[in-house]
Amino acid sequence: MAGSLIFEFQLELPEHDAEPVAPGQPMRLLVLGDFSGRAPDTPLARRPIHRLDLDHFDQVMARCAPALDLTLDGAPATVRFTCLDDFHPDQLYQQAETFQPLRNQRQRLSCPTSFAAAAAQMQAPTTPAPSPAPAPAQADGGDFASLLGGAVRPAAPRSDIDALVKALVGAVPGTDTRQSSYLAAADSVIGARMRELLHTPAFQRLEAAWRSVHKLVTELELDSGLELYLVDISKDELAADLKSAGAQLQQSALYQLLVERPRQSPDGAPWSILVGDYRFDAGEEDVQSLSALAALASQAGAPLLAGAHDSVLGCAQLASTPDPDDWTAPEAAASERWQALRASPHAGWLALAVPRMLLRLPYGKLTDRIDHFNFEEADGQLDHDHYLWGNAAFGLALLLGQAFNAEGWDMDPGGQLELDDLPAHTFRRDGEAHMQACAETWLSDRAAEAVLRLGLMPLRSLRDRNAARFQRCQSLAQPPQALCGPWQR
Repeated sequence: MAGSLIFEFQLELPEHDAEPVAPGQPMRLLVLGDFSGRAPDTPLARRPIHRLDLDHFDQVMARCAPALDLTLDGAPATVRFTCLDDFHPDQLYQQAETFQPLRNQRQRLSCPTSFAAAAAQMQAPTTPAPSPAPAPAQADGGDFASLLGGAVRPAAPRSDIDALVKALVGAVPGTDTRQSSYLAAADSVIGARMRELLHTPAFQRLEAAWRSVHKLVTELELDSGLELYLVDISKDELAADLKSAGAQLQQSALYQLLVERPRQSPDGAPWSILVGDYRFDAGEEDVQSLSALAALASQAGAPLLAGAHDSVLGCAQLASTPDPDDWTAPEAAASERWQALRASPHAGWLALAVPRMLLRLPYGKLTDRIDHFNFEEADGQLDHDHYLWGNAAFGLALLLGQAFNAEGWDMDPGGQLELDDLPAHTFRRDGEAHMQACAETWLSDRAAEAVLRLGLMPLRSLRDRNAARFQRCQSLAQPPQALCGPWQR
């Protein structure tokens, strides 16, 4: 076996016996994930750990300074965020540079005193950009105004603005000078750009990360007894650190973050639960990472909750193939790795959940109205990948935190399995009303059992309700066993 190898590890870790929970010891949840959208400058071993609560959420987000360097319609665009509202279309439209020319033109169209001139510009033919040459001085009207009728800035190659202007001019009938028609055409182009941004995978990942953490902050009773922390570390960073350490896991930066740093804190209280905003598959790199993380979780005395990729089940997307008969048996090597991981000594410290859960409704007048322009994120049923899905590990962390709020360390990790008050999106198809599954799809009993047999925790949407339920709280281990944690000491 290629890696019985990795799982017997022969990982060199110092002996560490789990200590009983001290009287009054708080439950401390640490969330690990990519919260900046880029590689932080601070080395991982010294990466700051931020304490979160409702009063300081925006401050922590501002300190993490999330930002994305994207390509929208072929042109570079940087989008920065300082608070959760910055992910909303109204804020994006008002603040993101990529919308500035469109915003300026729409303002001119909406103003009675500037409408005629703006409409005349839109009727004028656009001038093709000449070959690159030194850029002339730019008029105060900006890129959008110049492309609509003035001189084109030749220093830039064909830009996203150029394409949008052509689309906007084409959207307005040449003989129609009614203000409402021009504004509708402008909103159509702005809406297309907004959908492109909202549905860019990197944007979705960052928005989902922050909305998931915000869900914990708002739905848990955080105080001195239940504390929530965050550390910015991408999945690639995590894998690289573990690979670099090899068998010497105590030399890894993650060992310092998860094991040593809590022991050196003033009260010496350890982490209680680790929440990884990652999805793992059965590939060699992910399985190696999981096996090392299980050992670190055991040392820390805190189980790791994370997500499983649909490919572990043998399908590319569970939502489109929820029937186990349509799943493909894994390759022999992948199956061997997965079974070896489940049989490894520390697998009881891992919990992987699937599928994901819905984090927000699509934007629109019936769900979440946009103030600054007419916008419908969904026209009828939204494409599955265009919904904002979040890692189900956050749902499990929420339930465990709520159990602690209610019962303290006498909690039963499997006593509460249902997530309620999830976003509920209804749409019409073939003349009938339908509800989008809150956890991606509707899993049959047979499908849920198939997921359980792989050691995963299935999250099942409940029909006709904005709720979902975990089938069981279990670890990844084989034979099946309860999830290890400080509640067992």
